[in-house]
Amino acid sequence: MNIVLLHCHYDRGGVTTVVLNQVNSLLRDPKIEGIYLISSGRSSGLPLELTDRVHVLSLESLEYDQEVYDWDATKKRIEDVSDDLLRLMRSHRLSADNTLLHWHNHSLGKNTAIPGVVARVAIAGWRSLLQIHDFAEDFRPANYAGIIRAIGAEEPVCVEQYLYPSAPQIHYATLTRSDGNILKEWGLPEERVSVLPNCVDVGSVDPCYGEHEKAEAMGRVRQAFGLPSDSRWSIYPVRGIRRKNVGEFLLLSQLSDEDQYSGITLRPSSPVEKKSYLRWKSVAESVAPRAVFDAGERSSISFRDNVVASDNIISTSVAEGFGMAYLEPWLFGRGVVARRLNAVVADFEDSGMNLSRCYNSLPVIGDPEWVDHCLKAHQLSFQKAWKQMPDAMRPVATQFRFLGKVSSGFRDRIDFALLTPKLQADFLERGYRDKGLMQAIRNDLPDLVRSLRGAEEDAAIAKNVQRISERFGFDSNKRRLFECYEHLLGAPIEGKVDSLDNKRRMIDLVLGRQSFFPCRTEEGLG
Repeated sequence: MNIVLLHCHYDRGGVTTVVLNQVNSLLRDPKIEGIYLISSGRSSGLPLELTDRVHVLSLESLEYDQEVYDWDATKKRIEDVSDDLLRLMRSHRLSADNTLLHWHNHSLGKNTAIPGVVARVAIAGWRSLLQIHDFAEDFRPANYAGIIRAIGAEEPVCVEQYLYPSAPQIHYATLTRSDGNILKEWGLPEERVSVLPNCVDVGSVDPCYGEHEKAEAMGRVRQAFGLPSDSRWSIYPVRGIRRKNVGEFLLLSQLSDEDQYSGITLRPSSPVEKKSYLRWKSVAESVAPRAVFDAGERSSISFRDNVVASDNIISTSVAEGFGMAYLEPWLFGRGVVARRLNAVVADFEDSGMNLSRCYNSLPVIGDPEWVDHCLKAHQLSFQKAWKQMPDAMRPVATQFRFLGKVSSGFRDRIDFALLTPKLQADFLERGYRDKGLMQAIRNDLPDLVRSLRGAEEDAAIAKNVQRISERFGFDSNKRRLFECYEHLLGAPIEGKVDSLDNKRRMIDLVLGRQSFFPCRTEEGLG
């Protein structure tokens, strides 16, 4: 059996890392005859030595959309891309009888023809595994609006039937149970949906317990960033894109002890994300002097130095596909202090992991009128995010739960992440000037303050590493992957794609499980 893995690109990033882990599994199985990686041609994330063991093929028409398309143009593209893909595979003696197709993020909307290509090759008899890392419906309004335009959709069912084709020879895989449940609740048959978590490389466990090594690394960090000789360190090892909620990272810095410094490692590369990051960096200069930006950009210190020097790994992200940020730090011997994303961490905690130092919300204080103003701004921000879509296609705002709003009955507190970026910046300035306000928040959140202050115990770290190894290590990941393939191999082939009669809209199912956090669609602080 041959396996063809398809994605728009194999540049460095999360999807490429997942693909490389899957290739590693496939290379170790004697039943796999050939492995083919097809993309638009971008492949900077593929190691050179891999090209001797797999076939890396280019199909330029898989590239991200370079213009806005209408339905006539999209239909032509679907036919052309499908024909090009089939011609390419047949030139390598691949056929529907000896090959499985494994698509990554086919429905995200980066290339609006791909869902149509998936359906067309399925009708031609090819078996496909569709692995969803991210939903276009999950606060990606530009992507979703592009799909609507490309297929000339006038009602949600048209989008959904296009993005999520259903047939026995098509199987879906999601990163979490929560995502899988959404697909099934929408209407996909249960037997056609599996959960395929990302693989965590437990083989490279590098516990940084040694106090001597930690002290040496801390010395290098202090020197690199000009920190005091008695300072302590925590790290947020991410690119500071909008969904990473950088404003809340600054608030944690304000809430930390006076000797605690924290760094965010990398600036984003895309213009929109970089602009947001630089705005927060400017805000930090005046309201969060113990927050360090570009902490991973200094040649004098390594990523490992930043981690070894840390007491904790921080995450304030409001959205994750799989949630590697909750897993990888333990393999370096460091605990995690993070905003709890229930749709993500439920799978981890069910495996037996202890994530007790995660917080459900970060309530900040203001008078009732201010809280009401924040909630109105929140709703306006939500409406603005989806304004580019036709009214009939927009999500139903009334379904959204304010998960982060404090439920104790107080009307003078609201989760910081529910604030618009402008209101976050205003509150950070207010908190920097009003030490009493910061102390009141600390008094509200003793567990969070305690977590920020101290490192995790070695016993707790060792237990979590064991759970990660058992549930998310290489062997477990390989078993799940091959279960998906075996299911597909046993499925009948139908020369059509089903049109499901769904009672609920996918966009409302995806968004209804969480609050809307305005930082995700931030356009400015003004």
